[in-house]
Amino acid sequence: MLVIEALGESLGNGALDGFLFSDAQTVTRPFTCQRLFAIEQSFICSQALRDQYHTLDAIIAHRPFLTKSNSQEYVAKMRRNCSHVFHQSFRESRFCHSLSEQFLLISLSQGFAILPMPEGDAYPGLTVIPLGDDFTEHAVLAYRQDGMTEELKKFLSLFAGMP
Repeated sequence: MLVIEALGESLGNGALDGFLFSDAQTVTRPFTCQRLFAIEQSFICSQALRDQYHTLDAIIAHRPFLTKSNSQEYVAKMRRNCSHVFHQSFRESRFCHSLSEQFLLISLSQGFAILPMPEGDAYPGLTVIPLGDDFTEHAVLAYRQDGMTEELKKFLSLFAGMP
């Protein structure tokens, strides 16, 4: 069972008040969902892949998109965004079950990812390039309207008026 499905099950049976997820994921249960804040994204690939292909559009053309998202809509959105921004679309996407698997495949030059990582040299062997608004994701809170606790109401009030 995927983590997002397990969280949905726990929310459905009342074990959780709510849970946060990225809008790159799909929640299949009929919960109330509220966007909370933006999550800036970066293009991530191995330095070896960057050295081999030289440009991001060439990497996109020749290597798969590595994602933890279970949403085909998200993959289609990333394909459109890559086409729009880099004038190149990826042919293949590969689902990763964990961030560890995703980083392993990136480090082995098996593909590229779009992740919320700041640019910097803290990631030896990786190239991290910040992306623009086309790739921004949002943190979303899923909750049951009929199960709102006082704590959840207070939590939601912290985000009132945020873009």
